[in-house]
Amino acid sequence: MENNHKLLVVDDEELAQDFLKYFLSKKYEVHTCGNVNAFYNAIANTDFDLVLMDISLKDYKDGIDLTRELKSMEKYKNTPVFILSAFNTTKERTNSFQAGAQEFLAKPVDGKSLLQLINVTLMSRTQQLA
Repeated sequence: MENNHKLLVVDDEELAQDFLKYFLSKKYEVHTCGNVNAFYNAIANTDFDLVLMDISLKDYKDGIDLTRELKSMEKYKNTPVFILSAFNTTKERTNSFQAGAQEFLAKPVDGKSLLQLINVTLMSRTQQLA
């Protein structure tokens, strides 16, 4: 791990969590959660620099709902959220951006491309905060 940026991966599929953690933990501190309650617990106890959110959680809320809630919180209003979805439709994209997502990525996600996009996003955010 090269720096102290913390990423949160929210996905109800363990395989997706493992894949993202494998690629991203080489450079970032990666936390994962697979349901809505674990998400609430994670954001209450840790300050994350970027959130990767699956759009279709098999729970009482989906990734759009959680993104909207996250962006309404003072401490997370400027935190980048990347929505991940197996459904690459205009409606899904529009809903994601309206909820406050910075990026919409269709699954399956290429690990190297995702890492590069996260690097650029966090570098840009760090410069804005400086």
